[in-house]
Amino acid sequence: MNLLFDYYRGELPVPDPDKPLFVFVSHAHPDHFQKSIFSLAERADNVVYFLSDDIRRSALPLWVQGNVRLLAPETETELCRLVRDAKSGEPRQETFLKVNTYRSTDEGVAFLVDTAEARIYHAGDLNDWHWEENTAAENNAQRTLYLEELREIRAEVERSKRIPDIAFVPVDSRLGADYWRGADAYMREVGARYLVPMHLYGDASVIQKLREREASRPYRDRILGTGREGEVFTL
Repeated sequence: MNLLFDYYRGELPVPDPDKPLFVFVSHAHPDHFQKSIFSLAERADNVVYFLSDDIRRSALPLWVQGNVRLLAPETETELCRLVRDAKSGEPRQETFLKVNTYRSTDEGVAFLVDTAEARIYHAGDLNDWHWEENTAAENNAQRTLYLEELREIRAEVERSKRIPDIAFVPVDSRLGADYWRGADAYMREVGARYLVPMHLYGDASVIQKLREREASRPYRDRILGTGREGEVFTL
């Protein structure tokens, strides 16, 4: 299967007719969502959309509405298929995709997605938005909300005994000196085999800065990428 998260610019992938494509949108902000993603369903009949419920169904083209799941925060949904038991030969339901959503500290949801091959965390806009123009009380409240949601994710990781294989987390240059706080808190509270910094807002140098911080020492060798568009990782 193929998974596409928060597409908003660049060349859309060409769907493989032999593989299902699952398209995720964490919220309606234009740097996470463009309606051009719905053209994918015109090219293949095995495209399924998991959209944050801040995207209104009335905004969806008629031809995709049957293939859309609108997800609120703090929900779990599964896709199952019918398989035959290897021993008995009897048919049974098998889950091949599970999606948990978490409440963003901005808009929409974060995703924790399970497939047979990998567990993927995509934060959307769930982050420690430590804005310089905010008061200390506002930033502390934001951090409290963020840490509460990370504990919810950690609880699921501990329950299932399955750490995310890859985590996409904001490392946003607009946050100034506090660009690193959200990613660092995520890696310490939840963790992942690999961390991909995203939401860089035009300054990819924050990735290397994060690697060079003393705080990142326990996980710096698991930080992937340079921020260059079109990077490919084989894991």
